[in-house]
Amino acid sequence: MQKSLGKRSLDVNGDLELPGKRSHSSNYRTFGKFPSKKPVLPIFERSGLLELESHNVKGVQLQHIEPYDRMSPATFYQKHVIPLHKQTHFRAMVCHDEDDSYHKTYDLFDRSSYLIGRRLSSEEENPEDLEEEKEVVLADIPIPEETCSKQHCVIQFRHRNGQLKAFVIDLDSSNGTLLNDNTLPRARYVELKSEDVLRFSTAESDSAYFLVFVAA
Repeated sequence: MQKSLGKRSLDVNGDLELPGKRSHSSNYRTFGKFPSKKPVLPIFERSGLLELESHNVKGVQLQHIEPYDRMSPATFYQKHVIPLHKQTHFRAMVCHDEDDSYHKTYDLFDRSSYLIGRRLSSEEENPEDLEEEKEVVLADIPIPEETCSKQHCVIQFRHRNGQLKAFVIDLDSSNGTLLNDNTLPRARYVELKSEDVLRFSTAESDSAYFLVFVAA
């Protein structure tokens, strides 16, 4: 299946002057009192702490913060009043090299970003398992493979120049990401095209699962 896919190459304020020492006696002789203190004004700049706190899920800090031009396909189509028959439908299909029956499809529509990450446990977990033994799964698109990090990469939709475009970004994953057999640069957005193939290790032999991005 992958042989006909993934043929596209990778595109890839001023100094603060400290006052000198001044004796209190000179202030008394001149003014008869200590000089008045300047009022301390509040700082209204964003510290980013609230934003970081909002990216804590299940007690785990998310590594990806969405860009300012993020937009979901649903919001884009609503904003630009695009009828259903003219909408591009985005999907992510997870496949296995040696198991043609393994095929999971995820519709990419309601959200502006989708986290891809590791999930090794089965979908039907034993309810008798202790809570601390359960695997913490953060991914929107889970990959059942050891080489895949829990926060491996993200498919990010962005509204740019009146168009909706999909990008992928590697979240400094342990084993790296391949896009059409090319190593994806870390922490940089690369635009996705239909039928692009993602693998979750730069050593292709270590990765049996792959993801096909489809825009149709």
